Amino acid sequence: MSKGISLFELQQLFYKEVFDADSTENAEFYKCIKPAKNLSGEQSVNVYKDSILGGLTEALSSIYPVCVKLVGELFFNHMVADYLKRYPSGSPDIGDYGSEFSAYIINFEPVKELEYLADLVALEWSWHRAFNASDSPGVGVCSLDGLAGVAEVDQGGIQFVTTPSAVLVRSIFPIHQIWQVNQEDYVGDGIVNLDDGGVCLVVWRNAAFGMRIDVLSEHEFEFLQAVVDGKSFSEIATLACASDLSGILGRCMQTGLIAGFTLVN
Repeated sequence: MSKGISLFELQQLFYKEVFDADSTENAEFYKCIKPAKNLSGEQSVNVYKDSILGGLTEALSSIYPVCVKLVGELFFNHMVADYLKRYPSGSPDIGDYGSEFSAYIINFEPVKELEYLADLVALEWSWHRAFNASDSPGVGVCSLDGLAGVAEVDQGGIQFVTTPSAVLVRSIFPIHQIWQVNQEDYVGDGIVNLDDGGVCLVVWRNAAFGMRIDVLSEHEFEFLQAVVDGKSFSEIATLACASDLSGILGRCMQTGLIAGFTLVN
C-alpha cells in the first residue's frame, strides 16, 4: 500500500473499481497495488473483481430463476452486468442483494415489451424474502390466545401482527400464473392470458405446508396491508374490508397469516 492513503480510502477505491470500471479514480487505485510475480496490479485485482461480480450474478440467478427462464441466461447476465453498476452491493450478506431489481427492470429499455416482467421479479423477490424470514414474530408480540383476556375497552387498540414471512404483492397482470407455469414440476399447456387481469397475492411460509403464494380478495389484501402498516383494530374497522372483517380475521388466524398481536394506548 502506498504512503498517504488510509485503508478505508483504499477500500473505497477498490469498491469503485469493482462496480464502476469507468471511474476516473481507478488509475489512482492501481498505483497502490504492488504487482505480483506473474500478474500486473490490474490482473491481480481482476481475480477478486471477477469473483465478486460472478458471485453476485450467481446469487441473482438463484433468486430470479423464472426471470432467467423467460429472458434466457445470456440476456439475464447482460442485464445483471448493467444492474451491478447501477446498484452496487451495500450489505455483507449476499442474500440482501437484489431488492432493486424490479425497479431497475421498469426502466430497462430492452425488456419494455415484457410489461409484466418487473412485477414477476417483485414476486420472486418476495418469495426469497419469505423463504428466509424468521419463524418468530418477535419480542413483545402476544400470542393470539391472549385475545380473550383483552378488556372490551382496550380492543380498539389491538394491533395484529402477521407471520414474519408474509409479503404482499399486487399486480395488474396474473403474475402468479406466469410464475406457476414456469416451475419445473408444472404440468399443463403453459398458456397464460395476460388479459385475465390483475391479482392480489400474499407470499409466505406456512408451518404445515411450506412456501405458499395465495390469491387474496381486495378486502383481504386491504386488511393485511393495514396490519402490515401497523393500523389498530379501531382504524381497520373504518376501512372497506370491515364489511367482512370477522370472516377475514378468522381465516387469517386459522391459516397462520396472523401470528399474534400487540396493544396500543
